[in-house]
Amino acid sequence: LYAGILHDSFKDDPGLSKSLDRACQAFINENAMCKKAEDTEADAARLLATYCDTLLRKGNANARAAGEAGASSEDNLEKQLAQAICVYRYLSNFDVFHASYVRFFARRLVNEQSVSTHGEETMISLLKEVSGVDVTSRLSRMFSDITVSKDKIDQFKESTQNTRTFDYEFDMKVLNTASWPFKAPETKLKLPAELERAVDQYTEFFHKDRGGRRLNWLWQYSKAEIRMFFPKATGPAAKAGYMFQVSTFQLAILMLFNQDSGPGTGYESADGPTLTFDQIVAATELDKDIVLDELAMFCKARVMNSDTANKATEKSQYTLNSGFKSKQMRINLSRAKKSDQKKEAKDMQRAVAVDRSASIQAAIVRIMKARKQLPHRELIQATIENIKLFHPQVTDIKQSIDKLIDTGYLERDENTRDLYKYLA
Repeated sequence: LYAGILHDSFKDDPGLSKSLDRACQAFINENAMCKKAEDTEADAARLLATYCDTLLRKGNANARAAGEAGASSEDNLEKQLAQAICVYRYLSNFDVFHASYVRFFARRLVNEQSVSTHGEETMISLLKEVSGVDVTSRLSRMFSDITVSKDKIDQFKESTQNTRTFDYEFDMKVLNTASWPFKAPETKLKLPAELERAVDQYTEFFHKDRGGRRLNWLWQYSKAEIRMFFPKATGPAAKAGYMFQVSTFQLAILMLFNQDSGPGTGYESADGPTLTFDQIVAATELDKDIVLDELAMFCKARVMNSDTANKATEKSQYTLNSGFKSKQMRINLSRAKKSDQKKEAKDMQRAVAVDRSASIQAAIVRIMKARKQLPHRELIQATIENIKLFHPQVTDIKQSIDKLIDTGYLERDENTRDLYKYLA
């Protein structure tokens, strides 16, 4: 609309075009939503990354259907992604968008939630046109890891067809640590024996041709499906059971209750074992906070009962709820918790801050290496003009200058204190 008015009524006047660009940038980055400085979710860059994730993730057909009537879903998706890139051009914090988008992209790939490979490739191509290969090379490497992992798991299934030590579907993705935004687990985990057999067999297979590589299992990102039968279930659930989607931590806890009960088993209740909080912690080796959160989730979903008014505490005893009922046959218990989402947002903020500090210092070194010496104000201005991914704050530039002086890259002139010299 605005492009048409600019062309038809103002003959593409360059002055008006620049003014229009500045106005769009100011509105996109400083509107009422984005002025909530204390709310990291309100940042324009993160909001746009979230919108792109909504378009590209399975289960959001309504968002993608908002395109032209009669157009295919792929055509609508391409048009909406192009519109998102139009907004992207006006962002003031490209680095925040990149950090957010990489995390969303990683989750879609690992959880196999991408609406289509074509959609993901279209978005990468559009980003590449605007920001260059430096921004998209990481995304391309992540795509490559997923492809290699699929080939690897096919080889594993074929080679262990007659020697497999487990009788369930087992899938894993081997990812390059440097390319992915995932962290090592912060807690120990003692795997259930049933799962440990599969892990051991795949680890042995993996090291046959990659003996120098090390596998780090990231259980906090892993998920499982487990079919559970409850004694008092009626209707279809009595025969087919309920299928629960759970995290690996939840699986480890639930498997503790997969024991025979009744006379002679050590568990008196016919409903299954009754375990204390401390017994669950000892058996899984998970951190207490994690165990408490997962038990609270089970009690809230009525999958378990506790002897403390169905509240999860460290003093409670827990047993499966034999009378569990649900209209749904498939139930997802592994939804992301708000506390985890807030923690991830803070981790991303810290990572962005570290990257920004490194970018500012690198820019200052490049400038000073070329100019040899500069007054304070000129160095500040040159640094701001040199950095394109974000708008550096003057205080951050000053801190970076001080760090470079401490590390021996710069020095102050003895006679003129606001003059900096580059030390080769």
